[in-house]
Amino acid sequence: MIPTETAEIVQIFKDRGFKATPQRIAVYKYLCEHRTHPDVESVYRAVLEDNPAFSKTTVYNALQALDACGLIIPVTIDSGRIHYDADTRFHGHFRCEKCGRIYDFIPDLIGIQGLDGFTVHHKDVYFSGICSCCQ
Repeated sequence: MIPTETAEIVQIFKDRGFKATPQRIAVYKYLCEHRTHPDVESVYRAVLEDNPAFSKTTVYNALQALDACGLIIPVTIDSGRIHYDADTRFHGHFRCEKCGRIYDFIPDLIGIQGLDGFTVHHKDVYFSGICSCCQ
């Protein structure tokens, strides 16, 4: 479950040994409440409404800190642009080539062959195509 209450978010930061700054809290709350896989520019524009003193660098630094403490995952699925996801459970992403929307899905990875004896540290599953809305 993704937290949305400030006290809960502050506690998560403390539990992970990170300082819960107002900037980090604002950015994390936005990502938890808006599951659209926004990029840094989208996050910046959104949090700027309630936090006019935030710079894009502030938002970028908050995103880096959230990634470092494992609260978000960066998603690079289109042209190297980084999107951010507050759902850190293992799941895949599908990007529509027409509308650009990114969808979450649960991949079925049973039966992966060719990795016997390997140690996997990270896995990404990305698909692209045309979503059902754009068909």
